[in-house]
Amino acid sequence: MKWRRTAVAVALVILGVALQTTLFVRLRPFGATPALALLVALAVSRHLGQVPSLAVGFCTGLLLDLLSETALGLWSLVLTCVAYATVRLRRRFEDDATLLIPGVFLISLVALAQYALLGTIFGEQTLADAQVVRKMLLPAVYNTVLSPLVLPLATRLLGERGGGRRGIGR
Repeated sequence: MKWRRTAVAVALVILGVALQTTLFVRLRPFGATPALALLVALAVSRHLGQVPSLAVGFCTGLLLDLLSETALGLWSLVLTCVAYATVRLRRRFEDDATLLIPGVFLISLVALAQYALLGTIFGEQTLADAQVVRKMLLPAVYNTVLSPLVLPLATRLLGERGGGRRGIGR
């Protein structure tokens, strides 16, 4: 059972990263693309334990770093933080489903702001762009729109959370 969940999580991550780096590079409504890999990392982290969730976030970010022209490690750090926030907040989302969709928006927006800030610190001049707010808001909105498709798919493929109840801090 663990191997099946691991294989499904890896397949979802690879599919999300592949779609973001190929299809959504060309498809840019209003000049921005969905942060699909971020959404997939969030969706998968809802169903895995604490350590596997962080590993999924890091590996998803590392794949994005290797396949894009950004500084190595930026997406890894951001998506590890996304996985951590998802693990820490998922009980609140399970109790109240009306918080799930706004939660996706807020986590996406904070993650993209973190990416912009770290990118500027590491010399990418991300915050110097005049359209930086639009480039953070639109992907967060796109993730919110796509979340009713991605989150139930991850739930169906991964099943209910199995390994997340045990571990440090539980």
